[in-house]
Amino acid sequence: MLHNPTSPVQSLPCSEEVSQSRRDFAFSIFNFQFSIISVLLLLVFAPAVAQTSNGQPNISIAQPHPRLLLFQGEEEQIKAKIRESEFLKEIHDYIVARCNEIMDEPLLERIITGRRMLTVSRKALERIYYLSYAWRMTGEDRYAARAEKEMVNVCGFTDWNPSHFLDVAEMTLALSIGYDWLYPYISDSTKETVRKTIVKKGLNESMPETATDRENYSWLKKTNNWNQVCNTGMAFGAIVTYDHNPELSARIIRRSVELVRDAGMHEYLPDGNYPEGYTYWSYGTAFNVMLIDALEKCVGSSFGMTDNKGFMKTGEYILNMTTQDLGCFAYSDCGQVTMSFPMFWFAKRANDSNLVWGELQKYNYMKKNGMTERALSVRFLPSFILWASTETMKNPQPPTQRLYVGQGKTPVALLRNHWEGKDEIFAGLKGGSSATNHAHMDVGSFVMYRGANQWAKDAGLQEYYSLERHGITLSNRTQNSSRWDAFRFGNRIHNLIIFSDSLQRVTAYAKIDSYGDTKDFIFATSDLTSVNEGLVENYERGVAIVENRYVIVRDEITNIDKTNPIRWAMLTPAIPKIIDKNTAELTLNGEKMIVKVIGKEVELQTWSTDPPNPFDAPNPGTVLFGFTCKLEPSENANITVFLIPEEEYKNINYQVQSLNNWK
Repeated sequence: MLHNPTSPVQSLPCSEEVSQSRRDFAFSIFNFQFSIISVLLLLVFAPAVAQTSNGQPNISIAQPHPRLLLFQGEEEQIKAKIRESEFLKEIHDYIVARCNEIMDEPLLERIITGRRMLTVSRKALERIYYLSYAWRMTGEDRYAARAEKEMVNVCGFTDWNPSHFLDVAEMTLALSIGYDWLYPYISDSTKETVRKTIVKKGLNESMPETATDRENYSWLKKTNNWNQVCNTGMAFGAIVTYDHNPELSARIIRRSVELVRDAGMHEYLPDGNYPEGYTYWSYGTAFNVMLIDALEKCVGSSFGMTDNKGFMKTGEYILNMTTQDLGCFAYSDCGQVTMSFPMFWFAKRANDSNLVWGELQKYNYMKKNGMTERALSVRFLPSFILWASTETMKNPQPPTQRLYVGQGKTPVALLRNHWEGKDEIFAGLKGGSSATNHAHMDVGSFVMYRGANQWAKDAGLQEYYSLERHGITLSNRTQNSSRWDAFRFGNRIHNLIIFSDSLQRVTAYAKIDSYGDTKDFIFATSDLTSVNEGLVENYERGVAIVENRYVIVRDEITNIDKTNPIRWAMLTPAIPKIIDKNTAELTLNGEKMIVKVIGKEVELQTWSTDPPNPFDAPNPGTVLFGFTCKLEPSENANITVFLIPEEEYKNINYQVQSLNNWK
């Protein structure tokens, strides 16, 4: 079942405005009549799946512990996979080695950084999940004993910081896995403590009638990664405590299904690209996959989640977003590139080895360059071993598709001349809106890589607390928000045209309007007029790979009725050298790129990327390169920038057709 525009989930009121009576009404949709499942099914411990008359799932769980992700006796299947795959053996050995380190580390403390306890919750998830896995796979009780100490310790925290509910969700997930997987080992008193704490500090804080503050359940109305992470954490807690709280647990599981399926997963439609970009794809998607696995395993159904066509092909998005040597189109809040482990789940489901090819390329690169810790330091790593299929890893091959276009909330076009090699060209064009969660003011931005060299790149994320402690309101994405004062978040460091030194229009939206792949011309275009409303009459941008040799960025502008100064810029780690008024040479890692500007007389320039504000992070090894010029009143300007590798700088046709003819 896909998104239903009439679903009551979409009309949840803002927590700040909800009276007790309205809250009771808003959440009455989740108070479904709990139906009795047949005694026969209960006796044989089979998952019971049924639908009420209005199509909502009835939930009953009879599977004994362990009931999350891996049943008793299935450890042998995992051991067989590890024996068959050297890669999986390395993952397994890493987890066990990390567990040996955890044994000597001090227990966690309840430390709040800014408004978050998230680092602590994530460490708890890593420790408890890893130790529980190690105990089940090796049988060594020392791992279970340490996990039990970790669980009792965090249960003793005054709370799990429910005002920032991601902290609660990840802590609940950690304790749920530990409680379930270690059930045969931990003492009865520990079971009672953990079970009651999951309910009190986890599940109850997500319910309007029991939460200690309205803010604690404000995430219920979100459609971003909070939806997937928080609902997965709550569903896991409900699954493992079901025996003692069947009515509450069933209610929470139903709510999680509805909110993820009909709201959170709607973000992947129609084509699989994720609005929040590369890094947050891994976060939200990993938890979403764990929810699907848990429900299919112990309840018997994902209740339509795997019917979401966008979600089921989202692996193609990440594959096409990735470039050589840990590069990617790093738009929005994108951190450093590492493994995208949910890709192995999608590869297994689709039996598509192309999807794991890029991940194994990343792993081999990181392993070769001493970055194995970076590759594998993932708190849900045991899930990856459960997800992986040895069949899809045997002989993965690079894909052949050269153009990927995803529309939806944050449209993106990703272009290649071919995959692999020093002469591989990758270019990207981004649409969307700056009002999207984790978005930057970068609508219309492009990137261009050749081989492993990132000639036009994106600066990516700045750590949140480093800005928030200076009063930057990152969650406010209105036009005049201080969010846009942060250098990496505003438009002045992105690969854009800036008109009259003005900000883009935050609520405006741009899609990928046309695109195509012929033998010698791979392209995408976007109408950016609304994003620059009041600054131009009309503005369109196109990006293309021409003759599989070089890239062009074409901007077609109809000016307003007054003089309009513009700045065209791209962020680059290359060293620019201006040759003449329309030509420059960029040098990077021993290679050269020729930049040629055609269509208007311009002044080529460079600008520093040094932090303009005390709160901005440094951007070492980069410079902004581009040009300035003035548009006359009502002028029609067609400006094409050629990015040509030095060895291809011959027999170039500088006659470029208008964007209307890019079809």
